[in-house]
Amino acid sequence: MTQNQEVIEKIRKFNRFYTNVIGLLDQHFLDTPYSLTEGRVLYEIYHMQECSARKIMENIVIDEGYLSRIINRFIKWGLVRKVPSAKDKRLHLILLTEKGSREFSKLNDNSNRLISELIEKLSEKELADLTSMMEKIHELLHQD
Repeated sequence: MTQNQEVIEKIRKFNRFYTNVIGLLDQHFLDTPYSLTEGRVLYEIYHMQECSARKIMENIVIDEGYLSRIINRFIKWGLVRKVPSAKDKRLHLILLTEKGSREFSKLNDNSNRLISELIEKLSEKELADLTSMMEKIHELLHQD
């Protein structure tokens, strides 16, 4: 096995571990009826000023057709609504409804609870080490 292959195996082993730890493979992400991708789209809509499908696709790697299906499901479920942009009538903004805001808050609260449970036994030093390592991973793998 080459050194590069060993690194690949270690990264894949960590990825399998971490996806299990945070429940990414669970069909109902964070004890909600939503998938991980749907949860991420809700996150983007909640946090984005003048949210559009194009802006969501700039922030996350997602197929345009898949995103469109998710947004249409969200409309059907009463989580979002589309309104024409005041600046450009060809553009539709995506807004969370009151129900959509409640559902996002539930996802966010469940995520915070899960992370709190994961780190509750760590010392201050271990927490600092963990966040430092995570920041370093982000720095090393971030691509612009």
